[in-house]
Amino acid sequence: RSSSVVGLVGALFLKDPTAILALYGGSFVGMSAPSRLMHGNAPGKPKPSKLQNAMPLFGSFTAAGAIAGLIHAVTIHSGYWNGGWGGKAGLCAFAGCWVYRGIGNAIDFAKQKGAA
Repeated sequence: RSSSVVGLVGALFLKDPTAILALYGGSFVGMSAPSRLMHGNAPGKPKPSKLQNAMPLFGSFTAAGAIAGLIHAVTIHSGYWNGGWGGKAGLCAFAGCWVYRGIGNAIDFAKQKGAA
């Protein structure tokens, strides 16, 4: 529900359709589970709990949203998206979270290799 509220508020206060779509697509990134986005916790395979405070959480969602926005910008004129924006916004949000988590996993892997 909160994603739809963000989309409605954006539609009310923003005039540029691209800005409205960017805001709405960013709300899709916000639907990610913080533990999964920040630490890669998968169902049935929890990692030890790490403390979360506001700034790393905000930074994680901001970075994933920025990556999603870049993916959207690169693919906006690709010709693969005929009509409708919801599917594209959702896919770009998923890809942004996936790339962000992949970068986090690569950094964790490099730290483990360096410590060994």
